[in-house]
Formats: sequence, structure tokens, C-alpha cells
Amino acid sequence: MRSIVVELFVSDVEQSIAFYRALGFRVAKRWGDWLILERDGVKLTLQGDSHAVAGPHYFTPHIGRQPRGTGVEIVVQVDDVESLYADAQARGLNIVKPIQDRDWGARDFRVADPAGYFVRLTSPLRGE
Repeated sequence: MRSIVVELFVSDVEQSIAFYRALGFRVAKRWGDWLILERDGVKLTLQGDSHAVAGPHYFTPHIGRQPRGTGVEIVVQVDDVESLYADAQARGLNIVKPIQDRDWGARDFRVADPAGYFVRLTSPLRGE
């Protein structure tokens, strides 16, 4: 089976791990500052950015810009967006768009991770 792997370059790996754990991800594998996170079969990769900062790397001239990943939205489908939203609020995560129903038959909210990556957590509306 083939898949798409999304790899996020982050300056603080431990802070990013804590954020994604709060969203229900767990560390599936880790090799130093490169790791695979997993949540219900969804995999996300984090990579410490020190080698990109030091260069030369395609990202080197732009790695310091915030937020990272401008123009990209990472979408994670979950079974129970309501409870995840309540949990995200209780943990004080950076919720940038509150939970709402969408015309396309989904209910979602959006958060920014510590590096500024934009993440949408979504569930289909009941009956959709």
C-alpha cells in the first residue's frame, strides 16, 4: 500500500511532540530528532530543523519565517471531533478557528502547532 508522508520541520521537537500528543498522536518510532507520530492509522513525521537551518538546504533561506507551512492545511479525520475540541480547549492549544459545521458535511476546528503549521481536525456530520 502506498501513502503520502507529511514531514514537518520543527525547531523544538519536544514541544511539537507534546502538542501532537494532546491531539491524540503517539510516537510510533524515533531516531534522534526524526520521528513518526501515529493516530488511528494516520502518520505524521517530525524532523528537527537544525540541518536545514545550517544549510545548504532548499529551505535554508526561508526556515526562519513564521508561521511555517503558509498555504498548507494539514487535515486529520477523527471519529469524535467534539471531544477532541473540548480536550484541545482544556489543554490550552492554539485554536485559530473554533468548531463549526461546514457546508460540505463536516464539523471541524483548526489549531496552529508550535511551529505555526495549520491543522484541521474534522469529522463527518452525522447522517452525511
